[in-house]
Parts: sequence; structure tokens; C-alpha cells
Amino acid sequence: MQNVKILLGGVPFGRNNVGDEAILECVVGLLKELAPGCSITVSTDSQQETENRLNVRTVPLFGFQPAYSPRQMEEEIARADVFIWAGATGLSDYPEIPLSMLEIAHHRQTKTVLWGVGMNDELNPYLYKVLPGKKRLLLRLLTVLTLNRINFIQRLEERREARARNKIVEELNRCDLVVLRDPETLNAVHHCGDVPDVMVGADSAELLQPSPWDRVCLTQEARAILTSPARKIGLCISAQRQLVHEKELIEFLDQLADRDYRIVFLPMNHATDAPLMESMRDRMQNKMHSVVIGGKRTPGEILAIAGKLDLVISSRLHLLILASVLHIPIIGISRGSKVDNFLTMFDHVSAGSVDECDFEHMQAELDRLIESRAEFEEVSTAVHDMLLQRLEDAKVRLTEVLKQSL
Repeated sequence: MQNVKILLGGVPFGRNNVGDEAILECVVGLLKELAPGCSITVSTDSQQETENRLNVRTVPLFGFQPAYSPRQMEEEIARADVFIWAGATGLSDYPEIPLSMLEIAHHRQTKTVLWGVGMNDELNPYLYKVLPGKKRLLLRLLTVLTLNRINFIQRLEERREARARNKIVEELNRCDLVVLRDPETLNAVHHCGDVPDVMVGADSAELLQPSPWDRVCLTQEARAILTSPARKIGLCISAQRQLVHEKELIEFLDQLADRDYRIVFLPMNHATDAPLMESMRDRMQNKMHSVVIGGKRTPGEILAIAGKLDLVISSRLHLLILASVLHIPIIGISRGSKVDNFLTMFDHVSAGSVDECDFEHMQAELDRLIESRAEFEEVSTAVHDMLLQRLEDAKVRLTEVLKQSL
């Protein structure tokens, strides 16, 4: 399959999100395994770095701001034999962008694949809810004029959501292969309508391998903490949806530090998460027992660092995934159903949400998991093996599509 031309897109690659980059790295490796000699092009906002790291051709990040060339996007989709929407939670977070790319591909008769894409149980409220402003005020006034018989805000929101869900059904039914991330995504897609020919795979980040430890560049402070015999708690809070009870979290971390734990702030987006966690560390009373892992990190580096921890607490899904790959115990803070869905496989419940964090549950889970590492490893090994088998089954179908594209 040396002549197969593959375009990977539909995800905001190159935007400093380690989770997205982990997906990309693993999908590229998988495609090189299934179709040796294939030509892979990645739509990314970090072209040179992606070319150097993954040895692929790149084009600008299509579909996302800032402005890009729609004509170039259409030409690249038409040039490809296969367009792969390569992961993330885009079916609910930003569905219209990759769906428009699928529509172009279908019009151009380019084969299309959804690979490991996820969907929350609700669509992104920033896209489909009427946010505070002039439009909401006007619709509220119209509602009042009807003596509340017609809720114009609700009517518009329902129309927006119905249009998006109908588009999901339409384009997915035209795809050559749809591999969803998890059973919960399958249920969410079926809530949109009838999409019969789909299968459940797994997040491609399950395939990631850690970078060699001696190649991970760290400050002297960070390396001292990560190699110390003290128990180490990794933490990542997404800056996309910050914790409402941040002050209480800082107090919780100080209590752990007072018990001789080390706190390792592990940003999954160095541009946004790191400043937030630097601020949190600055407000700790016992900051000497903590460190922020700074700098832009590859997925393999993050995985290697996670492997030095005794437990991870995160509101970012992909840090939970990466920790579990190495059987590091995990505690999730929900910021959407994707975290809850992932934890279900381990028979875990989130420690509340970013809006209402449950610190009693967090402390109880931490104490339990720290003292039962072997038990968690047994469960996580079974979960990881199951997810790898799902990916193996999906790879068979993907190989068929790649062969058909020749």
C-alpha cells in the first residue's frame, strides 16, 4: 500500500494539547504499520515540529481559527485517497468543523474514516446554547411578550442542536468506516439517530510508549522530586474549565505536602495549564514539596514522567489514560462525561466535578489506591488489554478500507 495518500485532520493538532498529540503520534505509527510506505499528511498548527517528530508531510490546520485557505483544504482532501478524522471528542466539542471536512471528502469521493472519535452526552454549550448577550435578552423579551407560552431561547437552542445531530447522522452514515472511542460515544451517536454500521474501538493513546527516562530533560528541582523515595501525586487541572473550589484544592494539596507527599503539577497544555498550575503552586503554604513540570513536552515525555508517580489526579482525560497505561492509580475530576466514562471501566467514580469537587471522596480514594497498587494494576491491566483488543479488531476494518483505496 505504498501509494496510499492519507490526510489526518478534524482535530486541532499543533495547539499544545498533549492528549491530541498523543493520539496523532499513535495514529501515525498505526498507519505506518498497516500501510508501509503510505504517504501521510497531517493538518496541524505546528507544521515544522510535527514533520520533524513524526516524519510526515504537513499542511495548515484546517477548520479552526485563525483563518486558513478553504480552497487549499478542499484541494488537500481531494488529493487524498483517505481522509481520517483522527480522534478526540470532536463529535460533541466542535462537530461542525470535521463534519464539513467529511462533506467535502464525500463530494470528492475521497474515502472517509472516523478513528477513535469520542462524544460527550451533551453538545458543547458554547456552540449550541444562547449565551448571555443581546440575542438572549431579545429572545427573553419575546418570550415575555407571549406571556411565557413560547420559550424562544429554548426553541432556538433545540433547533441548533437538532441541526447538529442530524448532520452527525448524515455524514457518519456516508463514511467508509466509523470507529468510536467507547460504548458511551456509541450511545450518544445513537441518540442523534440511526447510524447502524459503526464499531467501538478505543483511544489511540493506549498505544503510546514512554520516552527513555535519560532523554527527559528536567530541572534539577523536578528531577530531585521525581526520583525521591517520597510518594508523589501528579495533578493536572485544565485551564479550559477551571476548578470552582480552587482554594479548597490548594488546601488539600498542602495537607498532602504536610504528610510528606510530593506534589507534581503536570500540565497537559504548557501554554494554558502551566500558568494556572504555577499560580496554584505559588499559593501553597508548603510549596517546597511541589514542582511544576514546565516546558513543552512530547506525549512520550509526559508518559515517562507519569510513570514516576504514585497516583494521578486530573480533570484532563488523557493524563488519566496515560497514567493507566502504566498502571498508575488515577482519580478523575469530571469536566464532561468523557472522564466519567473512562473511570467506569475501573469501577471508579469521579471526585466530583470542576464545578463541585468532592474532597472527602478524593482523600478516601487517594488513601485506598495508594495502599492497593497491586489491586489497581490488576484491574488496569485487564482494562488496557481489553482496549488493545478493541483496537486490534478495528485495525482489521481499517486495513480493508486502505486496501480498497488503491
